[in-house]
Amino acid sequence: MKTKMINLQKHIIRFSAGILFMTAVSPVCAQESSTTEPSKPARTEKSTPVYEMREVCGLVIDAATHKPIDGARVQAYGDSHYSVLTDVDGTYWIKVPVFTNSLYVSVPGYNDVQVSFGKDQRVPTVELYSSKFNSVYSPTTKITSSSKAEIDMSSSTTIDGEIENRLGGDVRSINRTGMQGQGVAMLIRGLNSLNLNAQPLIVLDGMFLDMQLDRSSIHDGFFNNILAGIDPEDIESVEVIKNATSLYGARGANGVIVIDTKRGKSMATKINVNIFGGFETTPDYTKMLNGNQYKNYVSELIGTTEYGIKNPSASTTIPFLNDNPNYYWYPMYHNNTDWSDGLYRTAATQNYKVNVQGGDDAAMYNLSLGYTKANSTAKDNDFSRLNIRFNTDIHLFENLSTQLDVSYSRINYDLRDNGWAESYASSSISSPNVLGLIQAPFLSRYGYYTGTDLQLHQSTVYAGKYVNDANYPFGFASRYGSNTALANPYWILKNGEGNNKNNQQVTQFTLNAMPKWDINKHLTITNRFAYQLNRSNEKYFLPEAGTPVYNLEGMGDITSVVRSFMGKETSVFNDFRINWHNKYGAHAINAIGGFRFTNNSYTDNTETGYNAGDDKLP
Repeated sequence: MKTKMINLQKHIIRFSAGILFMTAVSPVCAQESSTTEPSKPARTEKSTPVYEMREVCGLVIDAATHKPIDGARVQAYGDSHYSVLTDVDGTYWIKVPVFTNSLYVSVPGYNDVQVSFGKDQRVPTVELYSSKFNSVYSPTTKITSSSKAEIDMSSSTTIDGEIENRLGGDVRSINRTGMQGQGVAMLIRGLNSLNLNAQPLIVLDGMFLDMQLDRSSIHDGFFNNILAGIDPEDIESVEVIKNATSLYGARGANGVIVIDTKRGKSMATKINVNIFGGFETTPDYTKMLNGNQYKNYVSELIGTTEYGIKNPSASTTIPFLNDNPNYYWYPMYHNNTDWSDGLYRTAATQNYKVNVQGGDDAAMYNLSLGYTKANSTAKDNDFSRLNIRFNTDIHLFENLSTQLDVSYSRINYDLRDNGWAESYASSSISSPNVLGLIQAPFLSRYGYYTGTDLQLHQSTVYAGKYVNDANYPFGFASRYGSNTALANPYWILKNGEGNNKNNQQVTQFTLNAMPKWDINKHLTITNRFAYQLNRSNEKYFLPEAGTPVYNLEGMGDITSVVRSFMGKETSVFNDFRINWHNKYGAHAINAIGGFRFTNNSYTDNTETGYNAGDDKLP
């Protein structure tokens, strides 16, 4: 599939001016008086222990251009009390405790780097790469194997696409379908179970998400992707944790994907407006036999059956083998139809996003509003989303603060059956993309058959019967009293349109709060409470016109199918933690204790009706 994305407009404007003269590319490490020492964060003897110190220096450059980087933060690894900024020529010098053997370098727009050094005063030159690449370093030592990606200026419809693009080396992502918003099946460290769910645990802003992977849908091939309600532009970062059982228990046995949304960072009010647009070109069709080639193949196949051997003149009794131009059904059976043509199109995607950040000493906030409209290349499989999110950090008292997040999204899908169904015990094949591959190419795209068409019964009974007897999976026309006929995919698309036909609406509401009490500089108590509501309303309609009569056991002949589905899930999550940490010289201790509570309550209701009688008023 060919994909082309166009960034139409980015409302982010930066102006800068200045003159910079470079005369050296390597630092000069020398002892300097205290009057020239760069300013360090204010600290007191009471907050920072006194250790024997040593002085080191080095250079920070851009890995691509090899130009010095000024303003990069250099700190003792694992201890931000000892930190400095690089000068205009990229050089720095810093005093650190004698037991420090590595530095941590960070600057916006670049990947963080950890660099080790020995007994010498000189630290190896640090080369920083663009933040577009995944970083393998973290500010402190971690016991978990993880990778993290920052999300910025995303044009993806859902976060699944960003996970696939940026963390593909850590997460095996498999597209569920080609439909917009359907997401991917994700595997970390392979498929480790044949019977149980192997999908990773998804944690959104500290809350466990129920991905509803085992829930049913009344449309074949459709998945209710919970992540589709999150605007990728609202996401700050995505982290993949591979060995997560120590932090998340048995639920983290398949790995964990941690998603953090954006929060307010600056007291200055910032307003960003992003508009993205793109398109996907019509996919290439699978090459199939044309009408004449297929007719020759089938005629040879019928000649090997019992009927073909006993009836050498089968060409006069089987309609599609009768080559007489004056034959009444000749126009119906002598065509070269590419059934996939007309089922696909070039599809457009458009995203509109507004983000406001700001605050003061008492509270910081991040407010976002977005609208996404994405069409699929398969006709009548479209996706739209309206979402709003408000994240705030409130400083209540000196040692007490809280996070409060509220989000709402509404998703609309236009749907048709997609792919093969697990069973056809209650209806005939109704997926347009499947029908576009298995319909006989010599049939007219404007015709269709019904099982009660007695005029065709005598002349077409052998078309279905004897080709089926030869192990061909489907008949070419309706066979009276059987279920071998195929529907016309164009009629399914056309007659299935309407506000009360073939669509789904999904509403998601989330409330997430986490108060935090800093008892002292070593001991912290937090409690996260989250509530989420997921509601889905799905409607299905298989029209009478264009689909063959289907004989359903206990119901007789059915000519149309109407279904409705209503699902509702409420999730309550609570995570109480006590965190204690302290640093003893070169050693740091961090202990966490607490408990989690998760409750998911899910109910659904499905109704099915047959023989509506009128495709306009189901």
